[in-house]
Amino acid sequence: MKLASYYQKLNYPIDFIIIYIREAHASDGWKFDGNEFSFIRNHRNLNERLDAIRVLVEMANITKDTNIHIYSDIMNDITNHLFRAWPERLYVLHDEKILYQGQRGPVGYSIPSLDYFLKKNVILSN
Repeated sequence: MKLASYYQKLNYPIDFIIIYIREAHASDGWKFDGNEFSFIRNHRNLNERLDAIRVLVEMANITKDTNIHIYSDIMNDITNHLFRAWPERLYVLHDEKILYQGQRGPVGYSIPSLDYFLKKNVILSN
């Protein structure tokens, strides 16, 4: 949700992509007390993962106007494993290269660090 809010304030010529991986705090797994964050169970199939994406889109108020593309990892979690993304992580990719790899979230998930990197490395055309 923070990333969607950040993107809406940006004017960088870049595409934002969210790849939804397995649920970090599933209601039937490792979870927080209460239902504020742990109300989605572990995904048992791709349809359940897609349903979780719909919840994310609604909660983060991601619309077609925000131009944030959302994809789903497949059930064997290959994207999660390749990018060591669980529970969340920020990357900047360009020409099939990783230019920025944020620390693992939630503690290392830092939009200010991403913003600093983008401001120093993305050429804006005004």
